[in-house]
Amino acid sequence: MSIDWTQHSLTVRQTYGDSLSATRHIRHMLLTAITAGDVAPGARYTETELGKQLGFSRTPLREAVAALKAEGIVETGEGGSLQVRVLAYHDIHALYEMRATLEGMAARLAAIGASPAEKLFIDEIRTNETKLIKNQAPAADLARMNSKFHHGIFLASHNGFLLEALERLSQIMVLLGPTAYSLPARIHEIAIEHDAINGAIQSGQADDAEAAAKRHLRNAAKARLQIIANQQRATLD
Repeated sequence: MSIDWTQHSLTVRQTYGDSLSATRHIRHMLLTAITAGDVAPGARYTETELGKQLGFSRTPLREAVAALKAEGIVETGEGGSLQVRVLAYHDIHALYEMRATLEGMAARLAAIGASPAEKLFIDEIRTNETKLIKNQAPAADLARMNSKFHHGIFLASHNGFLLEALERLSQIMVLLGPTAYSLPARIHEIAIEHDAINGAIQSGQADDAEAAAKRHLRNAAKARLQIIANQQRATLD
C-alpha cells in the first residue's frame, strides 16, 4: 500500500503552520504517518528511498531521523536501514503504568495549585470535547482534543520536570498506532472519565483527581490491549 505523503504533509501544515523548518516538517510527517497506521512499527526504509518518497533532501531528512532516534521512535535496523521501533507487550504495560503514576500526580498538583484561569481553560477543553462527541467528530479530531485536555492538566501541575517526563511518554505513545477513539464504546467511557478528572480538579479535590486520572489510564491500557487483539485477529483472519 502506497503512503499518501502529500496528505500527511498537508496535515502537518494545517496543524503547525508553514513556518516549520524542513527538518521539523519531516519529523512531524513521519510521526503523523505512524499515528495514522500508514507506517507500522517494524517498517524499514533506507534513507534514499524515504527521501524520494517524502521529496526532501538528505540533510534535513538525516536531522529529522536523528531526532526521532533520540526520542526512541526510530532505530537502526539490519544493514543500516531505518526501522520504526516495535513496542513489546511488557513495554506497553510499563508505558501505561508510568503514565498512570505521572498523570495521577499531575492531576493531584493541578487540583491543588491550578489558577482560576487554568481551571477555566481545562473546563473549556472538556466542554469542547463534549461538543465534538455529540457531533460525531472523526477519531483524529477527538484524539487532538484529548491531547489538549491532558496537556492542560500537565501545565497546571506547575512542575517542569513532571511536564518534561510526561511529554517524553507522549512522544512514545505514537508507536501504539490507532487511537482508542477508534473504539466506539470507548469514546463515551473517556468522556465520563474526563468528567471525573475535571470535576475533581475544579473542586480542588486532590485525592479524587489523582484516583480518577489513574483509573482513566488503567482503562486506557485495557482499551489498548483490545485494539492490539483486534489487529492480531484481523491478521489471522
